[in-house]
Amino acid sequence: MENKKIALFIGILCLIFTDITNSIAQNSTTVTNKYEIAVDLQNFFSDGTPDKVLFKLNNIKDNQIKGAYRFGLGYGYYSYERKGKYGEEEYETWDENKRKRFQLVFGYEKQKRLNTLVLYYGVDFKTIINFYEEVPEQSVDLMGEDNYYELGLNPFVGLTVPLAPHLSTSFEAGLENYFYRFKADVGKDNNYTKDYVFNSSLRLPYSLTINYFF
Repeated sequence: MENKKIALFIGILCLIFTDITNSIAQNSTTVTNKYEIAVDLQNFFSDGTPDKVLFKLNNIKDNQIKGAYRFGLGYGYYSYERKGKYGEEEYETWDENKRKRFQLVFGYEKQKRLNTLVLYYGVDFKTIINFYEEVPEQSVDLMGEDNYYELGLNPFVGLTVPLAPHLSTSFEAGLENYFYRFKADVGKDNNYTKDYVFNSSLRLPYSLTINYFF
């Protein structure tokens, strides 16, 4: 899977740098497209579903797109179940995890047109709500469940390459920063665990989208 991602990344870079050699002047074409829908395929290669869908509202001045407001929605579902035997007891369900994940994105990008290419950068504010349920291993008497949220502030830089009229692809690199708190009730007698997590990482890609603009 990693080799496929690397090959895809190299292919995109080749397309980008080939086009950049012919893209030095700013395009003066009158802007007619006010909106854009972008489907993020970042998780498609691992999970089989898009990571999110972005709706962009272009900021137009002097017949040029100067930037865009970004609004995104994402959904994910994860389910895991293990069956087995522990001691003298046989469990129909030994270990089970279920998670639903809803994602909201609000951001802004500033754009610079280079002939047919668009170079842009900006920042996303991201919030993710997780609905989580777990049956820990080797004990059906312990149950953990919680609804928890993640908050993220992610600067990014990207490049858009046209594919056809009203169709393009974009590659973004970003610095992903997020914080979340997770509390799980464990078993009886008000037992629980609490986790506080902060993570910062460079994402390549931060997103990889197919875009339709109109």
